[in-house]
Amino acid sequence: MLFEFMNKKSFILFFFLFFALCSFSQNTETVPETTRPLTKWEKMFPQVRYDKKIYKTGSNWFTVAYGLGYHINSKQYNQQNLSLAYHHRFRAMYFNAGFHYSSPEFFMKRPLEKISDIHIGAGLRFEKRFFNFAFFIGPSLASSLVPKSDLVSVKHHQLGAHTELQFTFKYFYDMGIGTSIYGSFNKRYQVIGLQLHFYFSNAYVGRY
Repeated sequence: MLFEFMNKKSFILFFFLFFALCSFSQNTETVPETTRPLTKWEKMFPQVRYDKKIYKTGSNWFTVAYGLGYHINSKQYNQQNLSLAYHHRFRAMYFNAGFHYSSPEFFMKRPLEKISDIHIGAGLRFEKRFFNFAFFIGPSLASSLVPKSDLVSVKHHQLGAHTELQFTFKYFYDMGIGTSIYGSFNKRYQVIGLQLHFYFSNAYVGRY
């Protein structure tokens, strides 16, 4: 199975490389020339100027989040979680792909109880100078350990769903910090929680 060959460090490296590649591909685009008419999408997501710097609206972004959660199945507020996610705009639509990990013993190498899932989704976004709001929902592929006793756990692989609300304060137009409310749902291990996240986008185009 995929989860047996890829650990948390592999996911972190994968998402950083994926975000860097997508950011580079977009930043190599030239600023639209004034001699040709703007396309429909350039009009919908124009460039803006703040503090002698030019940014593009509707840019892609990456989040790193950590927080606490509630385990619905065991009815305990004992979860610590980590999430990595990349969010991409295609025309006027937004999509994301991410990795989520949650466990009551977050820093232990082999906890008896945990969940890790890969998820994709579609969503909405509202962006202002200092504020970014986003909502995503979609399917997930989850791997969980459910304790059978104090010494033994049972591993499960199942399909599920993942949803997230993001509220970000952008001190810089392309960087910020905020909170996320998320839920990871499947048959055997369901968690909801609150996270602190860091926001990085590829909105920067150049100096004015």
